[in-house]
Amino acid sequence: MLTKDDVAWIKENRAEILESRTEPVVVEIESQTGTDPYTGEPIVETTKETVYVVWKPIVSVAENERSVVGGIELLKGDVRVSFPLNVDIANVNNIVRAGVPYRIIADDALGLGEPNRQEALVRRVT
Repeated sequence: MLTKDDVAWIKENRAEILESRTEPVVVEIESQTGTDPYTGEPIVETTKETVYVVWKPIVSVAENERSVVGGIELLKGDVRVSFPLNVDIANVNNIVRAGVPYRIIADDALGLGEPNRQEALVRRVT
């Protein structure tokens, strides 16, 4: 069983584990900046931020094979992306990698003992 010391050790060594595995992507984050005084509709602003993620293509999807992750059927080209906990992926509209936009279709906080990353399933926007 993991102790609190084990969890602390994992957190301290997370950077070393991720070394040479991360790459930069641009996340487009939507945030409400106010409310329109006449219509009452929210005013939403999109900002772009570069974050370092672990990009893991899913290679098990093949012809005539059906795979499901978190209740979502995987399609060819779907990717798993690990985000650091400081990124609020609930407000991420798009992820852009090498000029190609992707959208988050499922996410979950993962880690041993307690969450230390956010895993998302992303799909290319066509």
